[in-house]
Amino acid sequence: MNKYFTTILIIFISSFANAQQITGSWNGALKVPSGQINIIFNIDKQDGSYQTVMDIPSQNVKGMKANSVMFEEKKITVNFEMIKSVYVGELSNDSTITGEWQQNGFKFPLIFSKNKAGYTGPNRPQTPKPPFPYSEKKVRFENKKAEVTLGGTLTIPNGNGTFPAVVLVSGSGPQNRDSELFGHKPFAVIADHLSRNGIAVLRYDDRGVGTSSTGDFAKATTYDFAEDAAVALEYLRTEEKITHDKVGLIGHSEGGLVGPIVAAGNNRPDFLVLLAAPGMEIDELMLEQIRLTSEASGASPEMLKIYNDTNSKVYALLKNGSVTDSTKKKIEGLFVSHLNMLSKGTMDENTVRKQAQQLTEKTVSPWYVAFMNHKPKEYLAKITGPVLALNGSKDLQVPAKQNLEGIRAILGKNKKVALTAQELPGLNHLFQTAKTGNVSEYGEIEETFSPAALKIISDWILLR
Repeated sequence: MNKYFTTILIIFISSFANAQQITGSWNGALKVPSGQINIIFNIDKQDGSYQTVMDIPSQNVKGMKANSVMFEEKKITVNFEMIKSVYVGELSNDSTITGEWQQNGFKFPLIFSKNKAGYTGPNRPQTPKPPFPYSEKKVRFENKKAEVTLGGTLTIPNGNGTFPAVVLVSGSGPQNRDSELFGHKPFAVIADHLSRNGIAVLRYDDRGVGTSSTGDFAKATTYDFAEDAAVALEYLRTEEKITHDKVGLIGHSEGGLVGPIVAAGNNRPDFLVLLAAPGMEIDELMLEQIRLTSEASGASPEMLKIYNDTNSKVYALLKNGSVTDSTKKKIEGLFVSHLNMLSKGTMDENTVRKQAQQLTEKTVSPWYVAFMNHKPKEYLAKITGPVLALNGSKDLQVPAKQNLEGIRAILGKNKKVALTAQELPGLNHLFQTAKTGNVSEYGEIEETFSPAALKIISDWILLR
């Protein structure tokens, strides 16, 4: 990522034989209390010195350079100053490094396996490959109010006449137009399926993401993303191959919050598809998400209680009005207590304080504060027109039962809404066919997006 600019310290190692063993691409799964994080080390040796570049796909980290790499007598130490982390391991054999990840006083086991020669990444059979039976063009459109320009891709079915169309709106975190995660490109897969079936699709990079979208993602809130989505709808209606009264919006996860905000405004979509959209209060949703994902990752009842108690108090402070310096101090104090309980006194006071400050800064960011104070039900109540709401039965982030109940309770009673709401068996938050729904499975599953779910979406849109 461009924001990581580090100076690599040169360490000269003499063993040529070891260099042949350690250089290459290595994959590891870092298991932490909240789940699993896939990490990739790319190790090279140039002019007698080792260099390591790290990718963390789930966190959109790519190309983070290590400050120093030491490899001697089969032992490797890789230091990342920017994130205050060190990996210490030992080459067990030509294809395995066994060691631990050290960060903020914590230590987690991390075993790396070497990628085979010619390895090009995980198998993603659904990722679209040309030639395509539809046209594809790069587009740019402007949110003049925010002085932001957004770049995207528009796919239009081949043939005469005009076509219904949709705008794809991504979930939380900085997302490119393909909503790329763990090597999966779900928005590319959705766009490919819909355009093969007579539906035009506009997908775009979030503001400040990629090379074609301007703006500052870090300062934006859900309401800013709703403005961008409304502008995308407006742009789509100017395209000559589009049926202008059949332009809808498909929002996934946080995009499922954006959709109702846009639908409650002046530039309403003609129909709305909500994928894993929240239908309950945000603080309740987040507490349930943390409980389910932590439980699935093996957290003890004691740990679950600590998470719940801390986060309940933090959320209450965030929803109690404006975030003042006093509020920040209270939140930091809660995180200090939280970390001390989790570490059971094994972390030194200075480390605890620094980590608590980092957690506090993230928690009081503009996006997070706005997110915690958002009222999904208020916007759902303002929707009119056709709505398709889909949730996976194995979704641990936006659990189907509670959220579909919330959506049905509001939209199902509104005579101005034609609601179709379905819980899809066996699908996780990303609409992959899953075993457990745990976040750690996302990168392991080859399927990017359930073909059954894709068919439900396209069939429903074509009936509008």
